Amino acid sequence: MQNNLNLENKTDCIGIVGHSFALSSISVLLNESNREEAGFDLMGGVLLDEGGEPLESGFEFPLYRNVEEMLASHPEISMVFELSGEPGLVLDLRKSLPAGVALVELPAARFFLRLLATDRLWIACKADLMQTQVIFKSVVDQMSEDIILIGPDGMILECNRHFCTRTGESQELLRGRNPLDFYEGLVSLCPIKDGVIDLQSMSGGRRNELMKRETDEEGRMQYFRLYIYPIAEEGTERIIQLVVIRRDITERTLMEQRLQQSERMAMVGELSAYIAHEIRNPLMAMGGFAKVLLKNESIDEKGREKIRIIYEEAQRLDTLLKSILGFVRSKDVEKDRIDVNTVADDAMQLLSLGCRLQGIHVELDLDPGAPMGVGGAEQIRQCLINLVKNSMEAMPDGGRIMISSGVSDKYVWLEVRDDGPGIADDIRSQVFDPFYSSKVNGNGLGLSMVKKIMEEFGGDVELASKPGKGTSVALLLPRADSVA
Repeated sequence: MQNNLNLENKTDCIGIVGHSFALSSISVLLNESNREEAGFDLMGGVLLDEGGEPLESGFEFPLYRNVEEMLASHPEISMVFELSGEPGLVLDLRKSLPAGVALVELPAARFFLRLLATDRLWIACKADLMQTQVIFKSVVDQMSEDIILIGPDGMILECNRHFCTRTGESQELLRGRNPLDFYEGLVSLCPIKDGVIDLQSMSGGRRNELMKRETDEEGRMQYFRLYIYPIAEEGTERIIQLVVIRRDITERTLMEQRLQQSERMAMVGELSAYIAHEIRNPLMAMGGFAKVLLKNESIDEKGREKIRIIYEEAQRLDTLLKSILGFVRSKDVEKDRIDVNTVADDAMQLLSLGCRLQGIHVELDLDPGAPMGVGGAEQIRQCLINLVKNSMEAMPDGGRIMISSGVSDKYVWLEVRDDGPGIADDIRSQVFDPFYSSKVNGNGLGLSMVKKIMEEFGGDVELASKPGKGTSVALLLPRADSVA
């Protein structure tokens, strides 16, 4: 019996009996179906309303005048569909059909045809669903953000290709993993229970977001925004799934920071110019009178020492005011073609002795193929000296400084890299602000001046640092060939 119930990959051959409209309808229905998958093949038909005239053409199967002629031409037929419903014809077929040929009467045939139509509809819906799924997955996979879907158990249900690429794991291995292993920031956005996101405790469909800062492998600051979108069960507020999107907003954030910094510098510049001008006049008078008093021999040594302190402090303040005015005043910079390697050699000739005395080993890794840059040789040399001095001050007990050059698509660059203590993440964005300094006696204009000079030449400054692993600052100059 088991053998009889066992379904084999066998095609059933069928014949049909009925009027022309019935044959046409079933012909269309059967031809639009996948006969190989359905497991049947239409062999021939008997046209009841032929009326002695020649059989009509237009069918994709042969027509016969009676059932006996059809069975004789196609002995492989195992089923005959009777579609007229005429009692006399049904009775004759019951008597005349061979034992190996099954008769499918009109009610059963209608049921079969409904099943066939339903199957066609299911296949069409399945194809449409698969097409929609492919389109949706293609769109999601093309997005440059991490996208993951969290299931009711708080584990990863699905993810896009970008997330797989960033984590270095396949979708199969990522499914069922805890999303908190990848996004610690979700702890502040979602309720947590036993180390897993508790979707049952969430309510409503309100979106939430969080901005995160991270340092990449090269020490550059990266900014990301984490979004969560709760998905509620239809008709209720019960959260059943959670969509998490991680978007890289580094470029936009840096642009906003540059804009804010420009606004701050403009405001500070106007205020500084006014204050410097107002202070410099009385300061010059104080310094002049102190200098005259130093030549007065009637003043004892203790008095002269106090006057000398006044004079020296006035000179120091005057130097600071000159730096402030030099930073504030906009100059029409002259842009020339410069060889960055020559600038680096000239700068290190001035600083090499001081580095050796401080126990600092200097290495030059200059690219001989680097093209010419656009800028001012003297200003770039001064910027490079400023960066090297900053590295020297960060390593009072000695260390290593690497000065290198190279080229990218848009820029020719000079980089100063040290193995000092590095810069903490919380002050990284402030180092280029005017008057900000981590040094006891610093005026906070060194790096601000460097950045201003580079921007005046159409370039930029790139900072990378890791606490405890050193700092690198790159001067980016426009390529002379690109400008030309």
